[in-house]
Amino acid sequence: MNQEQKEIDYDQFMPLFLQERIRIFNEVSAENRALLVRTQVERWLAFNRSQLDQKQIDLLNEIIPLISSEKYEENRDVEKVEREADKITERLESVFSRDQIMQMATNRADYIPPIENAKDIE
Repeated sequence: MNQEQKEIDYDQFMPLFLQERIRIFNEVSAENRALLVRTQVERWLAFNRSQLDQKQIDLLNEIIPLISSEKYEENRDVEKVEREADKITERLESVFSRDQIMQMATNRADYIPPIENAKDIE
């Protein structure tokens, strides 16, 4: 890991403007990137659980543990990671809308506050 890499937590990162998120995402460690993405998916699932069917919930519970730092390492097998991502995307697209996928797992997603506060903003 590069000693100069910054670290940022989800609650500091997600309220930032998109361009700032992208810049920071490209500067933080692979572990930090995985944490940011995993936290977004976990919070999205918790926030939207009551509107999801069991198939959707099960799929996200299966995918969350796959969001690991090795997917973001500089020395990763890019083709392998892309193939895996394509398979996951295909599965997600079979049960979620594009909009839902964008909100659960991209830098363009909306910030989701800590889950204990999520009910307050529905």
